[in-house]
Amino acid sequence: MPSEPIAGSKKAQKIRQACDCCHARKIRCDGEKPCKNCQITELQCTYLAIPKKKGPKGRRIAKDVKPVPIQRPRIFEHASNGPPATTREQQPIDTASRGTETNDFSLFNILNPTPNVLSPESGPTVASSSTDDNASTFRASPLLSADLVKTCLDAFFTHKYPIMPVLDKDITYAMIPHLNEMPEQYGMVAALCALIVFQPEIIDAPQLGSPWPSSQDLINEAVRARGFCDHIEKPSLTSIHTAFFLYAALFCLGKDNSAWFYIRESMTMLQILRLHEEGTYQGLDAEYSKFCRRSFWLLFITERGYALQRHRPLTLQLTIALPTVDPGPEATILSGFLDLVSLFQHFDESFMTLWNMSGSDSSPQALIQLQEILKTAIPDGSDRTEIQQADLRVSRQWLRTLVWQLCVSKGFLSSQSSDESMSFQYPISIARDVVQVARSLPVKAFEANGVGLLEKVFDIGCSLSDVLLLNPDAVNSSSMEIGPRDYLLEMVRLLGTTPGGDKYLRMLTLKSDGFMQLRLRGSLSDSEASDRIEEVFDDEETAIPDQGNVQYPGYGETVIEGDFNPVDQLGAGNFEVPPVSMMMGDPSLAFSMPTPGWDAFWPPSAPDVD
Repeated sequence: MPSEPIAGSKKAQKIRQACDCCHARKIRCDGEKPCKNCQITELQCTYLAIPKKKGPKGRRIAKDVKPVPIQRPRIFEHASNGPPATTREQQPIDTASRGTETNDFSLFNILNPTPNVLSPESGPTVASSSTDDNASTFRASPLLSADLVKTCLDAFFTHKYPIMPVLDKDITYAMIPHLNEMPEQYGMVAALCALIVFQPEIIDAPQLGSPWPSSQDLINEAVRARGFCDHIEKPSLTSIHTAFFLYAALFCLGKDNSAWFYIRESMTMLQILRLHEEGTYQGLDAEYSKFCRRSFWLLFITERGYALQRHRPLTLQLTIALPTVDPGPEATILSGFLDLVSLFQHFDESFMTLWNMSGSDSSPQALIQLQEILKTAIPDGSDRTEIQQADLRVSRQWLRTLVWQLCVSKGFLSSQSSDESMSFQYPISIARDVVQVARSLPVKAFEANGVGLLEKVFDIGCSLSDVLLLNPDAVNSSSMEIGPRDYLLEMVRLLGTTPGGDKYLRMLTLKSDGFMQLRLRGSLSDSEASDRIEEVFDDEETAIPDQGNVQYPGYGETVIEGDFNPVDQLGAGNFEVPPVSMMMGDPSLAFSMPTPGWDAFWPPSAPDVD
């Protein structure tokens, strides 16, 4: 802050007008071109706003009040197909001069557009005036210290950016000293920190001096900050990112309803800004357009993955072009990002209709074709980052598992099928591929992807467990061979040694306990899984209990009475495959897949599969 002038010194020169950025931030401007504040923050210093008349407004006559026209953000006015406007604020903007006159990719013109920048001559509406007043009273919380923000941003750009390449690194770091004056950006950073704090294992920096705030505390802080900006009526790319990071953090906490709310909110704001329409991107600043396009495709991927996990409907469709891969340091990251798009883009409305049990018009040929597409949807992946490889390779096996599960529910599988993907033993091959991924990549690659990837491993393990339950011969492989039982144990180990996998470890162990004789030793958080999992072998017992009542803890009250023979049970048509994971948290929320007409499910002389 400048010192007070000394008595007798020359009176400080009065500043006629603050620049647009200083005016938006409500801080003192020196009136230079560029001003000192914009030089520090590397913003485009402009004086486009026309000062409004000072003093009282005077009497207003009710009959002269007219409806306030709806104002669209300046960057989208070129897309309007309406008749030519007659007033200056409604006239189309010359998109050819965008790059030189307003620099759309400045911190405030893009991430937090204000009415003064977007429509210079129009006065603020009631909503924007109230928002300005709220922003001026915003106070940051000591929870979100500069050290915490920098530590979390370092972790994000190291571990999360390869799978979420939607933030400009330089601009994001430049915001840190000014977050106290920027409630919308403050809320976005708080939501991002909530996601990172949930995964302290990916933070490379030493612990901060004071205790870390919890992920829930930072979520609450992000929501509080959003109350100081009109993110609903005037959404921006920042508000889209804030909602997305809130979704990601809440997903990690297992709060499904809240997570679903925020991912839908993020997509809704994206649609309000018409970023789902290709025409919107014409004439936009190249850098801004790049991150808008990436944000669309990140939401596209995320929505499809979440819709498959939780049986939700889809919102975004294939409506805009993919991001381009330009030579440079981000070429590898963006190539891996596009690989992920290629995996999920085939799971469209028609598949989701079948998956959500709301449609019956399907054929095995279409699902066989989808399995073939998944085999070749992504390249070898050796030139991708390890974080991307873990995400891509596990996600592909997970999607193959889901298609197989759909075939199960439709009764398309056959023990005589010549196509492996239509056989009952297909999850064994999928599990083998997952184990190869786990063995070829470091644990850090799985840690960076978080609980979302571990849930996919859990789903694959559940399907393998279902197969082994119904085919006891596959469990008893030779001690000299690696077989399905070893694949399941390896997935149990992966869930136990990766932070965030505790609840999945317990559920998969309980599910497999009936035939694998797995036991959990002590608390799940006491030590590594290798010290927590005990295999109990008894020469007098077989892998699958064959007397008494068999109950699977954690999976409702499903009980199999008396002697259990999978062939007899399936032939009788009254057996249900134990539930697979389509939930987060309470296993009782899982759904069971009926198995109609599974005669001769496993031939008595079926050979071991390895």
